[in-house]
Amino acid sequence: MFKMMEEYNWDSFVVVTSLYPGYNTYVDYIRSFIDTSYFLWELQDILTFDMSADGMNDLRAHRLLQQIDAQVLLVYCSHDEAQYLFTMAREVGLVGPGYIWFIPSLAVGNPNISPPDSFPIGLISIISDRWKMSLRNRVRDGVAIVVKGVESFRKQRGFIPDGHMDCLSPVRPSTNDSLYR
Repeated sequence: MFKMMEEYNWDSFVVVTSLYPGYNTYVDYIRSFIDTSYFLWELQDILTFDMSADGMNDLRAHRLLQQIDAQVLLVYCSHDEAQYLFTMAREVGLVGPGYIWFIPSLAVGNPNISPPDSFPIGLISIISDRWKMSLRNRVRDGVAIVVKGVESFRKQRGFIPDGHMDCLSPVRPSTNDSLYR
């Protein structure tokens, strides 16, 4: 992704992410890369928001996307979220000639099926070599993502909910329960 951006002197860009698991790692990687690169990158902004169709989300998405002043956009989200994002981006005029969108392969979905109409023409997808990993390693990474999520939840909320509870539940667990220490 960065090699192509460097080749075409696309040095100024915006990162757009959903809350899809791993988005913090994605942003951290980009920051780390540009901080250690000899090329002078300009990260204009990082926009992270809920990309699910909802009246309130639509207003927020429109407002955030209208602030973008870059022509190169690096995206991290799921396939369904990408459809939503590109629909919103089209409505605010960020799709078409002059805009370059980079998305990871997870947002593309099945490469054997035509992309949704909401995906812009000229979209660039980066396919990592994760497909070469064994199933065992992919499962290990998936479990690690879940563990990181639980760890983050515990740091934010101070407890880990029971399996049958809702994560949004305001009820705090008993402090006598050793599982929550």
